[in-house]
Order: sequence, then C-alpha cells, then structure tokens
Amino acid sequence: MSSNYESSEVRRKQIINAARKLISTSGSDSITVSRIAREVGISEAAIYRHFKSKRDILFSMVEDIEDNLMADLIPEPGVAHQSPLRALDRLLENHFSAIQRRRGVSFLVIAEIVSLGDKKLNKRVLETLQNYIGRLKDILSDGIAAGEIRSDTDLEAVATSLFGMVQATVTIWALSNRSFDPAERCALLWGIYRKALVIGQPCPSNVR
Repeated sequence: MSSNYESSEVRRKQIINAARKLISTSGSDSITVSRIAREVGISEAAIYRHFKSKRDILFSMVEDIEDNLMADLIPEPGVAHQSPLRALDRLLENHFSAIQRRRGVSFLVIAEIVSLGDKKLNKRVLETLQNYIGRLKDILSDGIAAGEIRSDTDLEAVATSLFGMVQATVTIWALSNRSFDPAERCALLWGIYRKALVIGQPCPSNVR
C-alpha cells in the first residue's frame, strides 16, 4: 500500500498532467482549478490540498517540463567512448524522438504559459529555457574541445538557434494536425547546422 507521501506525489502528478493536457488541447484560457479538478475526477478542495493556487500548479508544470527537457539532454549509457560529435548526434536524435512521443507538449505548453502574461511565471519559464540552451552550449563546447567543431562557433547563437529550430518544428507540426514526422524534420535541419559546425565541412552560407 502506498504511503501518504507517495499518494500525495501521485496526486500532484495527476493534477499537473491534467493541467498540461488542458492547456495543450484547449489553450491557456482553459486553465481553471475547476476544470483541472474535473479532468482529474476530484473536487476543487482536493486540488487545494496539494497546490496553493492555479499559479502554483503552473509553476510545478514548468518545473516538470524542465525536468523532461534536461533529461533528454543527458547522454545515454555507453556513449562515453564515442566522439563528442557522434554523442551529440545520438543525443539530439533521442531528444527529437522523445519530443515526438510527448507530442510536442512541452514546447506548446511553454508558449501558452507565456501568453498568460504572468511576470513571475514568465521569469521561471525564462530560467527553464536558459538552462536548456545552456546545456546545449555545454554539449557543443565538448565538441570544440575535442577538435570536431569549429573553434569560432558562437555557442550562444547556435544553441539558441537549435532551440528555435525545435520550437518552430513542433509549432508547425501541431498546426498541421501532426501531418509529418517532427523527429525526421528536426534531423534534416540538424544536418544543415552540422555541416556549418564541423571542421573541414563547407559552411552552407558560403554556397552560391
């Protein structure tokens, strides 16, 4: 039998997942404590036993999104012997696949949360995105240290562009009723970035 603590954690997760589902399917205007309660199948009073407010739920949702995104960017076991660039290829492949399995919800929810205009909540979203971009910069930096990625690479610009690439692909995928494979699209776009970054490869901007 689960302890009270475990039961509380399970319930909190159910509430966060319900809020995420509502915001991703119906938009930010759909987020109310009463609708979240109906989605979970509990009373509003039960919601307040686990969260102080709707904002508290949204803050927890952002933290959960950050956990998922950062977990995607942890190298899989057994790649330590691979070159940093090959490890990056595999890591991004797994990241894109995970985004597809989650149906792009993390990035769609981030956009919806920002639309609410809550300054404190937006600050927390910004921290999440900065941590995500920072992790991408660290991975790219490993490639430079190994002599595989151009030393003149602007890590901030490339990492931010990679984030934009994923965000844009997920948004178009959602708006097109998921009519294409986002992991495949992202992989093709990463191939373009890769040619520009890898030492010995021509930069696409130099192609006439």
